[in-house]
Amino acid sequence: MKRSEHRHRSARRVVAGLAAGGALVLAAPTASAAPGTTPVPGGVVCDPAVGEGCLSVVVNSGTFDNNGFTLPMKDGDMIIAATLPPEGDMVPRDDGHFGVYSKPMTVPGGVLGVDLPLNNLFGLAGVTSEVQAVSVPKLNGIITDFDLTLPVRLKINNAFLGDNCYIGSPENPVVFELDNVNTPENPVQSHFEDTYPAGTVWMSNVANEASGFALPGATGCGPFGALNPIVNWRAKVPSSENTTLKSVSTGYLFPSANGGTDPVTDAGTGGSSGSSGS
Repeated sequence: MKRSEHRHRSARRVVAGLAAGGALVLAAPTASAAPGTTPVPGGVVCDPAVGEGCLSVVVNSGTFDNNGFTLPMKDGDMIIAATLPPEGDMVPRDDGHFGVYSKPMTVPGGVLGVDLPLNNLFGLAGVTSEVQAVSVPKLNGIITDFDLTLPVRLKINNAFLGDNCYIGSPENPVVFELDNVNTPENPVQSHFEDTYPAGTVWMSNVANEASGFALPGATGCGPFGALNPIVNWRAKVPSSENTTLKSVSTGYLFPSANGGTDPVTDAGTGGSSGSSGS
């Protein structure tokens, strides 16, 4: 059996054991208090008709790097949220996001790699990138690791690039295998409820890393793809070596009936401002 298949089946066994309330306590909590009313980020996508449990992961910080081309991620830049059925994959809300909600993240240096005066020439030289899932993420291994396989495309936004400039596609996605990399010296911090509704378990300082993923060349940039070479030069694609994505997140496991906030609003999906500059 392939490693990825084993990890995915292990996740199914753990997900099958999820239920509202006490069965969600999968890690020994380090803090406990009476349940509160703070809504879980992204929890509104949960559907009790699909499953009793729900998952939400909020990226707090991170860095995408490709041979020196870097893209910082800040708190709330990306949220992954979906219902956990008794068997099978996570079930996202039917809104076209496949359970992944991303802000347009500001690319430092914009088009030329150097930030220009007047807010990058009134935005004309500014660039943002957002992560768009092309299929539902796969949850692997022990659920409290929030170890995910994430097939995506990267949408590149600039005044001259048009609305169809991408690195990756549904047919040829960028696949992030986000493995948990916490250590005894840098452990996950587990909590139970605190200010969140009853039955909520949440884990902070969840560290994940993907490396060695392939990045295809850009497509659809500018009229008839005329600006693809510019994007390829700036983003250093295509590439399959020295690629990394590191993130630190907070993960939530909670009864799907609890609901929460809307991840479209939380992540600012569809907004115009890049998080790195906001």
